[in-house]
Amino acid sequence: MITDLRDFTGLSDRLSGDEVITLLDDYFDALATPIQERNGEVLKFMGDGMLAIFPAADDDDFSTSSVRALEAATEGLERLDAVNKARRAAGRGELRTGIGLHLGEVIFGNVGAPGRLDFTVIGPAVNLASRIEDLTKRLHRPMLFSSAFARVCPHPLVSLGFQPVRGLDAPEEVFGLSE
Repeated sequence: MITDLRDFTGLSDRLSGDEVITLLDDYFDALATPIQERNGEVLKFMGDGMLAIFPAADDDDFSTSSVRALEAATEGLERLDAVNKARRAAGRGELRTGIGLHLGEVIFGNVGAPGRLDFTVIGPAVNLASRIEDLTKRLHRPMLFSSAFARVCPHPLVSLGFQPVRGLDAPEEVFGLSE
């Protein structure tokens, strides 16, 4: 799972440093809490983005992990709605996000420099999750799924067609929730 807060550059330009920190804390709490409650692992906060994984207990059945990821993302959006309700009541603007979910093999490890290592996941699956999240902007959906995720997720997802993905030669079929 990759998430990205929309218009963060504009928000951070208009708000004080303390307001930006509070905003990010509210945003990450809304999204990270349901991930952790469903045995997901938040690996990093990257500025206004987040990388999380949902390890599978059984390498042959990823459906349980896909359901946990979908439920966490859905609850995260619901919790963000509650944050936005409070922000509106205080006369502040709403926070919007994009969430990309993909299923694939990753490489675990410590990456960095000798004096500063950081545990993370890397690989084509992480890159595609990021590109799927980026498509949320163009397709005007808060949450999108790759075809690999849709194949194993027992929840009904709707094809939004094949979309060009930056960095890939072939387009990727992208899925969303039915509206």
